[in-house]
Amino acid sequence: MSPLFLIRLVLDFTAAGLLLVALAYWWLDNTSHELIGTGMFILLLSHNIFNRRWWAKLPRAVCGRPSLVTIASNISITLAVSALLVTSLLISRSVFAFLPVSGGPTARDIHILAAYWAFILAAVHVGLHWSMIMAVAGRLLRVGPPDAIRTAALRGVAGAITACGIHSMVVMGIGDRLIGRPSIDFWDFQESTVGFFLHHIAILGACACAAHYAAVWLRWGRAALRPL
Repeated sequence: MSPLFLIRLVLDFTAAGLLLVALAYWWLDNTSHELIGTGMFILLLSHNIFNRRWWAKLPRAVCGRPSLVTIASNISITLAVSALLVTSLLISRSVFAFLPVSGGPTARDIHILAAYWAFILAAVHVGLHWSMIMAVAGRLLRVGPPDAIRTAALRGVAGAITACGIHSMVVMGIGDRLIGRPSIDFWDFQESTVGFFLHHIAILGACACAAHYAAVWLRWGRAALRPL
């Protein structure tokens, strides 16, 4: 396994972690939030540089028979992150305050909307690549070939994570965040900081599980419809 590939994987998960931390805006001061966001954008830029061949092949892939789910996921997260970047520049009060641009409440609302969509789409992106991630982890940990007991146990864990994630979506009001509905409810970080992150990790896990198994079922469906 290429060391460069492992480094890329670590950088990608670091970018996802920075996005999660950046969502805890009321736990951070504004400057820390902007620095964390800047670090995340740098890592995402490196991710796209590493995957530039995928983007170069995209026009031909659309004309063929690729995984349309993967293409839609990648384009969607790119649009969400682009909106996040543009609004970050418009409302920056620290890192990019020197720029001759400014945004008002609308830019701030779009920024929050894009942030939560980027979070959900990042989870979907992880889920669509979960088989590859598990294969890498299996080689690193020297895990043997799949067996029925381990597979059943992992599916049970996935089910539990999904249930926790659905509960956390309700607790955190993710539905309102994803449609840009105004809310005055903020997490009380003085009461529980860990709870905020656990809820969001559960949401990430639930969306990743849903995306992974949806992709698996789609592959099974295509295989079943394939002529003998």
